[in-house]
Amino acid sequence: MSYMLPHLHNGWQVDQAILSEEDRVVVIRFGHDWDPTCMKMDEVLYSIAEKSVASSEIKIAACS
Repeated sequence: MSYMLPHLHNGWQVDQAILSEEDRVVVIRFGHDWDPTCMKMDEVLYSIAEKSVASSEIKIAACS
């Protein structure tokens, strides 16, 4: 499900995601899209993304 969530590809994008959001909680999942644990987490985050859009913003940070 990681393809359904916005990705951040570098540190600058992570910083901007945090700094640009003043009213909502920013949830950032760090990890690899192919990792089984991250895949499970992505499913959970995707399932709550629509319900929590007013209070949070969910993004995925790619790790190299």
